[in-house]
Amino acid sequence: MYSVNAFCVDENLPLHWRRQALELAAPSDQQLLVKLEASALNPVDIKVLSQLKTGQQAAVLGWDAVGVVVAKGDLVTNIKLGDRIWYMGQLSVSGAQASHQLVDQRLVAKAPANWDAVQSAALPLTALTAWELLTEKLGYRPYASEINSTRPLLLINGAGGVGSVLLQLCRLWQIDVTATASRAESQAWCRSMGATQVIPHQALAALNPHQFPAIVCAHDTDSYFDEMARLVAPSGCIVALSSAKQPHAIQLLMDKSASFSWEFVFSKTKYQTPDMAQQGKVLQQLSVLAEQGLIQSTTSTVLAGLSPETMAHAWQLQASQQLTGKLVIDHRLCSD
Repeated sequence: MYSVNAFCVDENLPLHWRRQALELAAPSDQQLLVKLEASALNPVDIKVLSQLKTGQQAAVLGWDAVGVVVAKGDLVTNIKLGDRIWYMGQLSVSGAQASHQLVDQRLVAKAPANWDAVQSAALPLTALTAWELLTEKLGYRPYASEINSTRPLLLINGAGGVGSVLLQLCRLWQIDVTATASRAESQAWCRSMGATQVIPHQALAALNPHQFPAIVCAHDTDSYFDEMARLVAPSGCIVALSSAKQPHAIQLLMDKSASFSWEFVFSKTKYQTPDMAQQGKVLQQLSVLAEQGLIQSTTSTVLAGLSPETMAHAWQLQASQQLTGKLVIDHRLCSD
């Protein structure tokens, strides 16, 4: 057993964070024990927290992680002790807002050798989401191709965590992207990440209908469903990342033979799908791209030291919905 420090909230009150000592078992056959160096926040953290009932204790949250392997199971073959790895954890496993974490070897890859931990921590969850929705849901190729260059994409909310990586992949794979962003700094961020053009959210209403073979909604599905149904091209596809809270007229898509799809990056690990290990393989490819300077970190805000005060501040910033890129917590000032 390993004693670790973790950070939990007792009820649905973001300021009520506390340090808690936890016991982790020794790594099983395919597990790694990681001493965490940095973790990042995502909207899913806020979502999980908001679903707690009053008085219910949250598990340790956090699903973006970078750290050094300090112990491993007998069947681990692709990672050595002392390797720095990056990964996206599982919803069912104690999270990365802690000093140490256990992780399945199939989900990890070596972190980019030329990136610091706070640079690397920003990417795993959002990069896997962007890669999966582009290749598995929308049929784009993970390289420059005619298929990519002839299918323009609309990205709603380009300055968020997923959008920031998706735009870089689109630039690399030669996909023409129109991204939405309202604030001047968000628009500049989208252009720096690779957007072909950037428009305010409200400008969607002025666009001609039926013009986008692919649409990604990285914001509120309810607010944009009807507009996306108008803008999607015949035989096109809409991919949404956020849960719908109200019913929608899916019939609007039938006349165009268009489709609607969800992208939930935790599905593979939740259901232990046969292709679960694909997430580790994608992170290997992303690590190579990072080392070659072909993609950049989307870290925009860094908080130093894992503590109840840092956690409270991080949650306030994440909940404000005013961040561009990703918020990362540097654990290396956290005592063990």
